[in-house]
Amino acid sequence: MLPAVKPAPAAAVLAAILLLEGCGGGGSPDDLARERVSRTIADLEDALAGRDFGRICDRIFSPEGRRRAGGEECRDRLARTSAGVRNPELELVSLRRVDGGAIARVRASSAGEQPAIDVIRLVPAGRGYRVESLSGQ
Repeated sequence: MLPAVKPAPAAAVLAAILLLEGCGGGGSPDDLARERVSRTIADLEDALAGRDFGRICDRIFSPEGRRRAGGEECRDRLARTSAGVRNPELELVSLRRVDGGAIARVRASSAGEQPAIDVIRLVPAGRGYRVESLSGQ
């Protein structure tokens, strides 16, 4: 198992990515994928904490991810299923690049709950990634 990557505030992750991209990068494709996936996971964590289900459904999920989360009912379903979630934290544990995307293992936790390992499948979108599917392990 790879060592866990410490979570970083979304603003710090975004600043690091912009700095790398502004300077021509120089990182390997794996490093770039890790940074872009980390940004998506930080955005998801931030949106969950803020209960911003519209942002999750419209900008963080891919079209297929939104369909899997209920399509037009995505926002309502997320609101119902996360009603008891307080102070969510998502920590990237490992990342594997696969054809057409990436698979991330994250340690998911919230106040009063035991941490669990979840698997997030991501697909490329523009200069980043979007969440295609989420599953517990």
